[in-house]
Amino acid sequence: MTKMTKMTKIKVVAFGAILAAAALSVSLHVSAAGDTGVAAAAGGLFPSGGVLYGVNLSTSTFGAGVIIGTSGTAEGSFETILAGTTALGTAQNITLEGNVQSGTANTDGSVTFSGTSTVDTCSCGQVLTGVPFTVRMTTSGLTLVVGTTTLPTQTLTDGGITLQ
Repeated sequence: MTKMTKMTKIKVVAFGAILAAAALSVSLHVSAAGDTGVAAAAGGLFPSGGVLYGVNLSTSTFGAGVIIGTSGTAEGSFETILAGTTALGTAQNITLEGNVQSGTANTDGSVTFSGTSTVDTCSCGQVLTGVPFTVRMTTSGLTLVVGTTTLPTQTLTDGGITLQ
């Protein structure tokens, strides 16, 4: 792992921790009865087969701070850096910064939330805006849909996810 990649992951995990603390603070003081708080600052591992924008994905770091209302509305942020390699074997990151707009607490204990995002596909200035995303999150990992691409479920490897 390169020094730049480690620094990027540290920044994302730190950002996620700040979001998580903010989300829990908001959920404890402002949210209505029955609302669900989501706080995450973690890293995940993709099984083989995860490809997005031509990048074969291997790992991710992500942060989330979300409040999901009982009516299906939600507020918060989701950010992830998806790390992988191109077909030529070059390391490449994809960054997604999402604004959460709706969500639900599922009967199996997971949560699902969605919204629109900005996606930096290559850290080269190729930025896509208004990209829809959906996350299904459990305490052990998450499944991410970017646009119409459903990525394989990531297994949690570092950090933590709190759903309450």
